Amino acid sequence: MATIEELEERLNTFEQSLIQMGINLTPTINKVDDTANKVVAITPYTETKTAYYGETLKTFYNVPQGNVAIFFDNFNGEYSFERDEDRIYITFKEPLEVTQTNITISIQ
Repeated sequence: MATIEELEERLNTFEQSLIQMGINLTPTINKVDDTANKVVAITPYTETKTAYYGETLKTFYNVPQGNVAIFFDNFNGEYSFERDEDRIYITFKEPLEVTQTNITISIQ
């Protein structure tokens, strides 16, 4: 049976091992955190809204700054877009004649 002194020594050795393990892992954890932050920084913001028959305008709110790409799933007509601070306005030259279309914006 181990004495109290031996158990205390084992506990101290174990504690030192845990501390060293934490020290050894710090660079790895920092690298993982840095990589995760870079992934978030290059991940584009996307949002989709549905425009319905007869509409001429669709507004996206709280849009971050960056390069804008616009995609439609069921529309081939003419449109324009305008940015005003944190909003993007998509205006159709003519009211929509299709039942509906999804509009996706992507900001990079």
